[in-house]
Amino acid sequence: MTILTRYILKSHIGPFVFGFATVVFVFLMQFLARYLDRFVGKGLEMNVIIELIVLQIAWMAVLAAPMAVLISTLMTFGNMVNSSEMTAIRASGISLLRIMIPIIVAGAILTYLMERFNNIVLPEANHQAKVLLMDISRAKPSFGLEENVFSDMIRGYTILARKTDEKSSNIAGVTIYDNRNSTRNVVITADSGFFEFTSDLRNMIMTLKHGEMHELVNPENHSYRRVNFETHKVVFEATGYGFERTDENSISRGDRELSATTMMDICDSLEERVSKSYSAINDTRDAELSRIMRTPTGYDSLPHAASIVPDSLDILANIPPKRRYSVLDRAITQARVHLNEAHHQYFSINSNTRLINKYLVEVHKKYAIPFACLFFVFVGVPLGVLARRGGFGIGAGLSLIFFLLYWVFLIGGEKLADRDIVSPAIAMWMGNVVISVIGAVLLALVSGVKISRSR
Repeated sequence: MTILTRYILKSHIGPFVFGFATVVFVFLMQFLARYLDRFVGKGLEMNVIIELIVLQIAWMAVLAAPMAVLISTLMTFGNMVNSSEMTAIRASGISLLRIMIPIIVAGAILTYLMERFNNIVLPEANHQAKVLLMDISRAKPSFGLEENVFSDMIRGYTILARKTDEKSSNIAGVTIYDNRNSTRNVVITADSGFFEFTSDLRNMIMTLKHGEMHELVNPENHSYRRVNFETHKVVFEATGYGFERTDENSISRGDRELSATTMMDICDSLEERVSKSYSAINDTRDAELSRIMRTPTGYDSLPHAASIVPDSLDILANIPPKRRYSVLDRAITQARVHLNEAHHQYFSINSNTRLINKYLVEVHKKYAIPFACLFFVFVGVPLGVLARRGGFGIGAGLSLIFFLLYWVFLIGGEKLADRDIVSPAIAMWMGNVVISVIGAVLLALVSGVKISRSR
């Protein structure tokens, strides 16, 4: 069994790495297609873009691992059946379940590693990626210029651009007023221009094309100078406008940037708030009822009684007509106070309950997705045996179908849990349950089938 175990595990390494890399590559291309236009013209160094891509690969790896397991098991066992290796192994008296033991153990180890990755590495990577994306989005290479609007965002200059392009940092119809020296008036006009950062990102250079520079050299003798230019460069300080790093600790963390332990602590504090809100509602009701019971029968008891017990409005018949309006007004005011307090408490309860469900969804997701690495083993092995031909096309196609099925349960369950329709545990684990049931059925089918080489 040692030789067979080593052979089976070795056969899985290649397809797993290839499948994992392929899935990550697909996710990465999707990310770049969505965000690449936000990086263009920002003056970003290549190491910043590489850092962002590496941080984004963290969440891609979480989703790629289960799919790579499915691809590798399907391809490996499909190749073993197609090459008659499975027939020879089964003929020697070794059952399919015994053959699966090394893969099950490997899947369990991968599940543990992915769970640790989800709770330790992924939250930090998600947080750093969020902060980095915020820093990139704040970088303003064209200083937030608007078309046909004078801008004085740059100290000492007033700039007018008749056309702007945020993506390429190109501008057209440029007029610049240099106000740094009140005794030296300078006006620069140009047909077009563009912005770019210096290598240290501390300064920005505006390169102007085909323009003129008008300068009043001496106001006393009206000395005036005009210079025509093909290319002219104006250097600005880029502080506050270029790419600047933000302290990670100054940005609050979302649910996907926290570990399961931290989120459970937050849920405990939120549940305490919910309990306090219910207690506040009950205490208000009990206090008012107690006050009604202690107050002597008469006009003073009516406002409290009317706000709690509708039948107490019959007392109005015993009150002189001249005092009915004031007594009723006091009752209505008291009722509104209690109603507003109840609305406030119920709003707090609903808000905190939604937050609890949101955090619990992420908690269960951090464990449900890693366990998919184990459950997909029980699907991939029988599928590989049934498919018989373990090419990458068949393996990827079948894996994609099952992964899409799992993804539908994952995303759909998350939405249902956020709306408090189903519990977060059921929402996040239902996909694993369905996949494991399908795997059990397929294993039962394959275990009783005599395997022979396909013609």
